[in-house]
Amino acid sequence: MIAPWLVGLVLIAPSPVQLPVDAPQDDSFQAPESYRPLGPALWFDPESRRLILRAQVVRREGFLEHLLCLRHSKEHESILATRATPRLIHAGLILTGVEPGHPVRYRPEFAPAAGPEIAITVEWVEDNQPRSADARTFVQNEQTGESLKHHWVFAGSMEIDRPGLEQPLYAADGGDLITVANFPEAILDLPIASTADDQALNYVANTPVLPPLGDFVTLIFTPVKPQEPVAEPSSPSEAPGR
Repeated sequence: MIAPWLVGLVLIAPSPVQLPVDAPQDDSFQAPESYRPLGPALWFDPESRRLILRAQVVRREGFLEHLLCLRHSKEHESILATRATPRLIHAGLILTGVEPGHPVRYRPEFAPAAGPEIAITVEWVEDNQPRSADARTFVQNEQTGESLKHHWVFAGSMEIDRPGLEQPLYAADGGDLITVANFPEAILDLPIASTADDQALNYVANTPVLPPLGDFVTLIFTPVKPQEPVAEPSSPSEAPGR
C-alpha cells in the first residue's frame, strides 16, 4: 500500500497561475558579481553566508499551505513560486553554515519539524521604492489576525529510494519548499503542529502587506544562530545526503 503523502508526491498536476496579463514572464534581476550562482533563480552570498532566491508572487489572498512552492506545482495554495531547484536550495542552506534537522513525523507519535531556525527577508520594488519585510508578516493566523511568531526551520525534506534510479528521489521536488502546514516533504517547515486538513486550515495570506500579484521578489535566507562553517560541496548539483 502506498503511503498517502507519497501519492500526493507522485500525482502532481500543474496548477494554473492567474496572473495579470501585464505580469512579467521572465525575471530581469541581475545578481551582484559577488554572488555565486547555484542554479536557476538561486545564489549564495559568500561574504555574508546568505542564500538568495528569486520568486514570483502568485497568490495574495485566501488559505495557505505554503509560503513558497516550486513553479508549476502548488500555486493555488502558496504566495510565492520559484524556478529554483529544490536540491540546490537544500545545498545552498548548508552553505550558510547549518545542517538539516528532520521533517515532521506522524509515527509512532507526532513530532513537529526540527532544525536550525532560518530568518527569511523578502525584498522588492514597488512604486519605484525599495521595500523589505520579514517573510513571517506575509502569513497571518486566520482567527487572531497575528503574523507568524515562529521562524521556519531547516527540516531538510527526505529522500526516497526507488529501484532502478541512480539516486534517491528528493521529496521536495514535488513542490513543498517552505510550508505553513506540516508536510514531511518540506525543506523549511514550522516547528509547531500545523495542519493540511482542508477543514481546519489555520493560515491565510496577509493581503495588505504583500507585493503586487505577478511581481518578482528576492528572498534572503540567514541562519538565526549560525553553526560552524562547513566545507562547500564539490558541485552545487550534488545535494547533501540525509
